[in-house]
Amino acid sequence: MKTGRLLKFRRPGGEVHAYLYKEEGQYRAAVYLLSAERDDDSPMQTLSGPVESGVERDVRAWVDAHFPTKR
Repeated sequence: MKTGRLLKFRRPGGEVHAYLYKEEGQYRAAVYLLSAERDDDSPMQTLSGPVESGVERDVRAWVDAHFPTKR
């Protein structure tokens, strides 16, 4: 089992969760949308990089681009 951090973003289309963890020397993030309209439980996006803060920044930018706070 991987250990990491969970980031949650409340957006008009549902709740977006990003799980950040370290695997094989890389930081990774799997981004999921929790919504009544989506029944697929696979990640919508996966991101990775050598620095945790960089991956977190990329996750936040991706979420903002795909799920803006106002539509």
